[in-house]
Amino acid sequence: MEYLKQDPNIESVEVDFEVYALSNMHDYAPAGKEKRHLEEETPSGIEMVNPTGLQQGDNNVTVCVVHTGYDNDHIDLPDLNAIYYGYSPYDGETWNHDGNGHGTHCAGTIGAMGGNDKGVTSVNPDPTKFSFYIGKGLTDSGSGSSSGVMEAVQKCVDAQANIISMSLGGGAPTNAELEQYREHYEDDGVLIIA
Repeated sequence: MEYLKQDPNIESVEVDFEVYALSNMHDYAPAGKEKRHLEEETPSGIEMVNPTGLQQGDNNVTVCVVHTGYDNDHIDLPDLNAIYYGYSPYDGETWNHDGNGHGTHCAGTIGAMGGNDKGVTSVNPDPTKFSFYIGKGLTDSGSGSSSGVMEAVQKCVDAQANIISMSLGGGAPTNAELEQYREHYEDDGVLIIA
């Protein structure tokens, strides 16, 4: 690494740190294997942000979830076109499969369909008011790299995301990550929540 830092043609060199899912999804059941719920539930965290006290605007926004993927067959989430609405930088792993479950959980907190008597409701229960884009920043095992997350974030911005949500753990962000996220906020007007 020291050798690369001395090269005048290289702007910066940093360690590509491991990044991982924060929550352990012991209860996760992939599509088709859901636990039976007799009625729609409202998770406690949803009430804490008081989504009923906020009006959703008339403009459709795109929310990008950067995490372990999205269970596209989940009964309580909008079906997304597998060609257009996501990206995975990891060979052999698609964005529309979530082998870990935490990415689907995070997407559900943001946009599980409300009023359908299934699963849970969310802070944004009306799927006509937003659209998802999914950046698979972590692998199905729940871990990945800072460069994988950065690549997924860039694809979200390229897909015109207005908001990017990441629920990740790991070390402090690298200078390259901080610079990329700052540029997306200041230059592209993208709100990044991490």
